[in-house]
Amino acid sequence: MKVAILTLGFHPRPVEHIMLTQQPKACHVVASEDGLNYIASEHGYTKPNSTVLRETARRVRCKLSLYRCDPFDPESIGDALSKILEKIKSDDEVTINYSGGTQAMSLVLGSVAIVLTRIMPVRVLYSTRSLGGKEKIFDHTQALRDLLRKLYEIVPSGEV
Repeated sequence: MKVAILTLGFHPRPVEHIMLTQQPKACHVVASEDGLNYIASEHGYTKPNSTVLRETARRVRCKLSLYRCDPFDPESIGDALSKILEKIKSDDEVTINYSGGTQAMSLVLGSVAIVLTRIMPVRVLYSTRSLGGKEKIFDHTQALRDLLRKLYEIVPSGEV
């Protein structure tokens, strides 16, 4: 099954964009209560982020699950992600998008992505919008694998 794991900040578009373009069957979103309740009016939204995501999920026929966390506490973020990982099956097609939320959320989700790539096929994506409004999705999966391989070669074993 196609599964997406994402983090949400105050702007729902990174999550919404992945849902619309990748069309996962299950979408797991880690967010703060403030992020879910926020209305991104500065970006043209008129409804809370949670409503925007629920409506998008309905449109693409995706099961949406929301996991609340303290967006600045790595342990809280990790606890939310652990709940998601308990639901992932080894034959799922997992897409991780680390472009939403706080830097702490991206760091923890990125770390989970790195661990998962060692045990199952995972795509690691970053989505953004250019100043001109063009949306882009970057697949960082191979670049991260290559970077990790280089880091393992550079850092002597036993010294980390």
